[in-house]
Amino acid sequence: MMNLARLFLLLLISGALIGADKPAAKKAAAKGDEKTVAPAEKAIPRTELKASVAPGASLKFDFPELTVDRHGAMAACNVKLPAGYEAGKKYPLVAWLGGGEGGNNPSGSFLPEGDFILVGLPYPKGANNPVQANMVGDFAKIWTYQRFMLDEIAKVVPNIDKSHSIIAGFSNGGHAIDGMLRLSSGPKLTEYFGVFIFADGGGTTYTSKGSLADLKGKFAYACWGSEKGSNKAATSQLPKALKAKGATVVGSEMAGVGHAFAETEHPKVAEWLAKVALAPPAKK
Repeated sequence: MMNLARLFLLLLISGALIGADKPAAKKAAAKGDEKTVAPAEKAIPRTELKASVAPGASLKFDFPELTVDRHGAMAACNVKLPAGYEAGKKYPLVAWLGGGEGGNNPSGSFLPEGDFILVGLPYPKGANNPVQANMVGDFAKIWTYQRFMLDEIAKVVPNIDKSHSIIAGFSNGGHAIDGMLRLSSGPKLTEYFGVFIFADGGGTTYTSKGSLADLKGKFAYACWGSEKGSNKAATSQLPKALKAKGATVVGSEMAGVGHAFAETEHPKVAEWLAKVALAPPAKK
């Protein structure tokens, strides 16, 4: 009888200890840094991707060692190789930076005919404008994050033509490109890309802090909407600033458009890329 009483008492004490431990575990999880809160999804080792490189292949690069993205998902980017991909040829990389919270899917709707390697680059969680949480702001953090991804892509797909590579972004994407072009230390955005496309983004008081990098020999296209809600007041200032640093620049107002990268603008960008930014040098 005494043994039963002791057993019952021990069970009560054990239950109390387990119950007390649960809130502490929840608190510890809540205090965990951003790198530990990614969804429980299995990362594919990047070393395995080399075997999947083939014409038209879609490759997903996982980065479990990085901070989660602005959606709280594991850091990752999706790469699309051209249908005519050949290991012995060089191709421009086209990096797309989406608006809002961003994403990791590529976009090539504004490109001319030709072969390109496409990638969608996300933003890291927490790299916000401190006075406007829905706006990107810590450009050094964003560039470190995205540059790591670009370097890892180059290990798997080494035949990237950086001089003709394009980085394009809408809204927050344009803000990020503007801010990253002004970073004064470390590897430059201009070492990875030769063409910069701003779609109704960039040129704001916050993103345009500091001096632009030397843009001699580079190309830039900035477009903005004409209507209420667009980023016209800011983005329309970019062409002059970019040109002053040596870039060959086009500024384009999208008539009847608010805050958008209008589909009607895509063929204009494509034509400019084909005839100007990516055109072979004229024969002497």
